[in-house]
Order: sequence, then structure tokens, then C-alpha cells
Amino acid sequence: MRGKQALKNMVASLLLQVIVLLSGLILPRFILEAYGSSVNGMITSVNQFLTYLGLAEAGVGTATVVALYTPLALNQTEEVNSILSASRKFYNKSGMLFLALTLVLVGVYPFFISGQLENSLVRWMILVLAGSTLVDYFFLGKYRVLLTANQEGYVVALIQAAGTIVNMVVSIFLIYIGAGVLFVKAVATGVYMLRLVLVKIYAKRKYPALDFHAEPNEGALKQKNAALLHQVVGIIVNNTDTTVLTICLGAKSLLEVSVYGIYMMVVNAVNQLMTSFSNGLTAGFGEVIAKNEEETLKKSYSSYEYMYFVIMFIVIACMGVLILPFVGVYTINLTDVQYVRPVLGILFTVIVFMQNVRIPGLTIICAAGHYKETRYQAILEAVINITVSLGLVWKFGMAGVLLGTVCSYGYRSFEIVFYTSRHLVKGCAKKSMFRIFRNVLVVALLCIVGTYVIPKNMASFITWFLYAIGMVAVSVFTIVGVNYVVEPDEFKELVLRVKAVSYTHLTLPTIA
Repeated sequence: MRGKQALKNMVASLLLQVIVLLSGLILPRFILEAYGSSVNGMITSVNQFLTYLGLAEAGVGTATVVALYTPLALNQTEEVNSILSASRKFYNKSGMLFLALTLVLVGVYPFFISGQLENSLVRWMILVLAGSTLVDYFFLGKYRVLLTANQEGYVVALIQAAGTIVNMVVSIFLIYIGAGVLFVKAVATGVYMLRLVLVKIYAKRKYPALDFHAEPNEGALKQKNAALLHQVVGIIVNNTDTTVLTICLGAKSLLEVSVYGIYMMVVNAVNQLMTSFSNGLTAGFGEVIAKNEEETLKKSYSSYEYMYFVIMFIVIACMGVLILPFVGVYTINLTDVQYVRPVLGILFTVIVFMQNVRIPGLTIICAAGHYKETRYQAILEAVINITVSLGLVWKFGMAGVLLGTVCSYGYRSFEIVFYTSRHLVKGCAKKSMFRIFRNVLVVALLCIVGTYVIPKNMASFITWFLYAIGMVAVSVFTIVGVNYVVEPDEFKELVLRVKAVSYTHLTLPTIA
């Protein structure tokens, strides 16, 4: 069933990411035009600070998923319940801590943006945006980790996709009739809360023996602290930019954060798209590793990496050429700050490459639960990010902050490739680096040609979309063609696996 479950998770995750992508592109533009760049920058900044406070989760979710792999594979119901009971206790404690930290943020944050917006609006916005995270801690988290560990993440993904559609439609309607931004975001939080009901109903029916009040096995979550360290690092590296811009750039901070937010909207959309090709596979790899199926792991990882890199480099080639024209059209009516900046387009494209080239190796590290073993590398990544960003922000502004992110991602991503080769999928680094090298050359050529062919200034999304179709077609043909010519056997093997999973739904000795 691994192959079938992986396909379900991948398809559902892809559907969710497409919907989230569309929502993430459409809603911010309505917010920008209705409420201005300062409000958009404030929402972006607050969300990033709340992500920092999300450290209160303390690695519970990640550690629980890893701990559940083996008892779920062996149908040990009592052990599953004891782990989930421990998880529930930690989630409740984390929720109380997050609430306390949020109240501190309500008191402190307005001083960072003094004079740019009304303090009452900012404070209430923090509370509203924090609501969805509180629901996750107190109610939804314990169900999500169970479904994720049992390779049923597609259930949560489909429910979230439906909620995202409802939220987008309702929010646009409220903005159209002139509702305030606080009310719009409050309704969005309410829609998020409705997910809990559907997820809970499914889990109760699918797992009638589920007992969150069994004797807790807190020892099973021994990776919690190590997982927390990785969460801390991930949050620092992924959110340092907004924090540094908010604190260091003074009176123009919200405008710069708004510019950053528009580019990050594209980056997040791309990353969400790529995540859909890895989200459904971690649990399957975890099962393979738990059963010590080394040959299956090696073959499956090679196919997964091959597929992921092909898709990733197609996306990066398109992003490198299309991001500036997109930002230009997206902000065509906004004049309060300059949004189209070529240097930012290049840096954000490099960041997406650095973020995603690590994903195949990181998937295996997470599946194996190697959090403690990789903690020092993770710490160094965060140190590089903060040090370089603070060192360059005063002279180069946003570009300096982004260079800090590029440096930290560059170190950590390639370290992950070699760590995976040394400890988990022995000897895979040589093949991985060759795949990266050849695709980087192809993408560089496509970007150089594309920037000359595709105009930077466009009048409408229709024009942009037509050029985008052409760029996608050329990128797919070129990158798939090159990878087929260089590794024809891997390509054919991947096609056979996909067909087997799609059409026969038989149990396969693979998870990809």
C-alpha cells in the first residue's frame, strides 16, 4: 500500500498547494489595493513574529510522527494511544505558552512600527492572526500527527483545500463590500477553525479505538528536544529577513516588508508547489527505514530525487524569467513604493534553488529521525544567516538580508546532500551532485535566453500568462529531454513506477 498511499498524499498535497497558491496570489492583491502597502506589510510582519512564537510547539509534532512510525506499522494500538496521549499533554502546555507569548507580543510589537499604523488595529490583528495557531495546539495538532504518520495526510490536505477556497471567496466578498481588514482576517480565522470538526469526525470514525487519555508514554517523544532545535533553526533561517527589516529599517520598515512580502508570496507559492511532491513520502520512507529495507530505500530514493530535481529545475527556470514581469503586473497600480527590483528577482530565485535542492535528503533525515545527529549543522546555518544579514542590512538594505539567507541555505543544503550520502543512503552524493550540476547549467541557459525573449514590462496577467505557458513548455521539453538523455534508465524506471501505482494500486517495493 505504500505506493498507493504516497500517490494519494502527493495528489492531495499538490491540489492543496495549487489552491493555496491561487489564494496566496489573489487575496494579497485585494488587501494591497483596499488597505495599502503599510497594512499588507504589517500583516506579513505579524505573521512572521507569530511563527517565531510557534516555537512553543517544542518539536512535539515532529517527534510524535517519528515515534508513531513503528507502532503503526506493527499495529500496536496501545502504544499508539500512549504516544498520542503524551502528545496531547505537550500540545496543551505548548498552547498555553504560545498564548502567553502572544500577549507579550501584543504589548511590545506596536513600538517597532510606531507612528505607521494605529496601535489598536495592530494589537487586535495580532490576536486574530494568533487564533488559528491556538486552535492547532489545543484541538487539531494531535489528530494531524496521527494521520500524517499513518500516511493519511491527504485527508487533512483535502479538508484544508476546501477551507482555503471558502476562506478566499468569503474574504474577497467582504473586501468588495468594504469590510475592515480586521473583520476580514477574523472571518478567515473562523473558517480555519471549522477544519477541526471535519478532521475530528474522520479520525474518530477511522480509528474507533483512539484514546487521547491513555497512560502517556512521554519517553517515546525522546526526539522532541532535538526536533525543537531544528524547528528553532528553521524558523530563524526562514523568518530572520522580515524581523531584521522590521527592526532595522525604521520609518520605512512596513513598506519594505510589503515589497519583501510580494516576492515571498511568489517564493512561498513555489515552495508549496514543491512541497506537494515530498509531503506524502516522509511516512513511507520512515516505514522502509524502520524495517531496514536498505535496497528498497536506495532505489526509491534515487527515483524520488531524480523526479524531484526535474520538477524543481523546471520551476526555477520559469521563476527566474517570470518573477519580475509578474511583480510588475501584480503591483501595476501601486505607487507608494518601488516593487520591481531586478536584484531582488535574482536573489529570490537563488534562494528558492537553495531551499529546495536539500529536500530529497532532508526527507530521508526526517524519516529516519536524525534530528540530534544533525543539530550542530543546523545551528551553524542559523548563525550564518543572522551574522551575514545583520552585517549587510545597513549598507545594502533588503538585498543584504537576502544575501545572508543565500549564504546560510547554500551551506546547509549541500551539507544535507553529503550527510545523507554518509549516513542514510550510502554513496548517493556523487550522483546527486552530478544531477544538480547538469541541471544548473541548463537552467542558466534557459534564464539567459528567456530574459531576452520575454519582456519585463507587461500590461495584463493575460499577456503574462501566455508568455508563462511558452516558458513552461520550453523548460519542460529542455530539462526533461536532458535528464532523459543522460539517465534514460532512471527515467524509464520512474515512468514504470508511476504507472504501476496509478493503474494497478498493487503493493510495490518502493514508496515513490
